[in-house]
Amino acid sequence: MKILQVVRQFLPSTGGMETYVSSLCSQLRRRGHQSDVATLDYIFKTSRRLPPYQVIEGTNIIRLPSLGNPRYFFAPRLLELLYRYDLVHVHGVDFFTDLLGALRRRHGKPVVLSTHGGFFHTDWHSSFKKMYFRTVTRSALRGVDRVIACSPRDERMFAPVTRRICLIENGIDFPVFADVKKNIRAEELLFVGRISKNKRVDRLIDALALVRKTRPGARLTIIGPDWEGLQEELEELAAGLALESAVNFTGELARGEMLAALARARLFVSASEYEAFGLSAVEAMATGTVPLLNDIEAFREFIDDGRNGFLASFDDAGAAAALIVAALKLPAAELDGMGVRARQTAERYDWEQAADEIINVYKQVLDEHERD
Repeated sequence: MKILQVVRQFLPSTGGMETYVSSLCSQLRRRGHQSDVATLDYIFKTSRRLPPYQVIEGTNIIRLPSLGNPRYFFAPRLLELLYRYDLVHVHGVDFFTDLLGALRRRHGKPVVLSTHGGFFHTDWHSSFKKMYFRTVTRSALRGVDRVIACSPRDERMFAPVTRRICLIENGIDFPVFADVKKNIRAEELLFVGRISKNKRVDRLIDALALVRKTRPGARLTIIGPDWEGLQEELEELAAGLALESAVNFTGELARGEMLAALARARLFVSASEYEAFGLSAVEAMATGTVPLLNDIEAFREFIDDGRNGFLASFDDAGAAAALIVAALKLPAAELDGMGVRARQTAERYDWEQAADEIINVYKQVLDEHERD
């Protein structure tokens, strides 16, 4: 098969969706399929323009000029590419979904959509988003052959606006993360992800200040790009709480360096207010790192509180800090057992299984297209 993956941001931009698409392309190539990527020609966080064509990690990347902004853009030249491919797989709900769905009769290509949380990652104009979803998105999905919900939450969200839905949860490169050998620093806390408002890194810092009143050796490492220009403000918050030496912002790291950080971490922590899935948390679990996560819907899908990790209410810094302290006090054997169960949970998200399920969807859609 020749498949075009369509996603608004891709390598060298980093994030959950970029990682997902890159891993899917690798899985498809290993199985003998062609999987190229069409994306925008600039990175949102820097506005840096990128070359129109590039190969990164074996993936052919075609970059499209656009008008508009990251919230909504226009890139109609995507239609010029479609004749080369058997099927189009679009990721996320944005202009690309609207275009491909609305003009299905014109371009005639089978279309698969992966939801990735839709566009409900923040509360920005939430009423307008809900109205748009019920009208424009519902109409566009009539031109989409199959909607792949990336989480049970997404399945529940999209089921009222399309009947053509199936659940295939996000994949991780499980063998890579499972191969990590833990070498724990006694009270090392780790967060991996974009520094953006919905991740609530400020709440992690607030909780750490309280943790250190009884566990003065506790430290927090934050790995990820400063997506919204918040790092300086967060550093000032840490300084105001006398945490300059206890909070370390590393920026983006190469995979090997990130794996080394996961090996050292006693707990993986996240105070995120919203996640479509929680990819970095599941990757951490695959290394045997115990997660302590904000009590939100996405994390409840894979955390059995007290068995393979912990759920905390980070809107209450005192309660979150108390739970962190309790976790740090656990005997090593008990924490190790919890890490084993975390790894077992993460294994069910192995890309090998997810890729097979996605390929089956492609084949079903192509068969339906040929019959029509």
